Amino acid sequence: MWTAFTETIRFIVVPIILVDMITENYPQLATAFMPNIETFIIFFGGMIVASSTIEAANRPGTYKRMLFGLFAIAFVGLWFFVVFGGGIAEINYGPYFVRFDITKIVYIVLFGVSLKGLLIVSTFKDHRDAELKRARKRRAEIADARAQGSRPLPTPQTRAARFASMMSQEFEVSADDGIGYAPSMPPRPIAKDKKLCEVCGAEAPVKDYVCRNCGEWFPSDTSV
Repeated sequence: MWTAFTETIRFIVVPIILVDMITENYPQLATAFMPNIETFIIFFGGMIVASSTIEAANRPGTYKRMLFGLFAIAFVGLWFFVVFGGGIAEINYGPYFVRFDITKIVYIVLFGVSLKGLLIVSTFKDHRDAELKRARKRRAEIADARAQGSRPLPTPQTRAARFASMMSQEFEVSADDGIGYAPSMPPRPIAKDKKLCEVCGAEAPVKDYVCRNCGEWFPSDTSV
């Protein structure tokens, strides 16, 4: 969208405004395309906008980007040739007649514009390998997605059969002592009218609600 906007301003809006100002202030000026100059500007400018927009919408390294980039350069050359009247302009001041010939300058500018085509081709060659790798990766992802989509989902019976095949041999679970676990320490004996704090391990009377050592609340079922 930004490319379309900027190209429209550069090749359609601003040139038409300038041509209107020139024809209004210098009606004696005439070129080969002056009678239909605005129509030519809109036509070739529209072709430039369309080609440049499609070129920018495609990734570097694709044939579409290179092709529409070359089209845009060709239309820019035609647009420039028409705007400058082929390099020849005439002005009539009553009995006086003035003729300007800048065809050589126009051809030099057109040659400079055409050199951008080399840049477009070079950019295409530089990014072609990366674009081919990306396209191959994309095709592989699509093929994997299609293969996964066509693969039948496992039914509960097949899941049970697979699990049963993994459980074909019997095994015996060893005791904790056999795999490195030490037996737990026996609980410390306490008096019947005492209880232990689960946080700090301090003894407290059964009727206490809070541990006097750490301040932890005892559960309600351990308090009288």
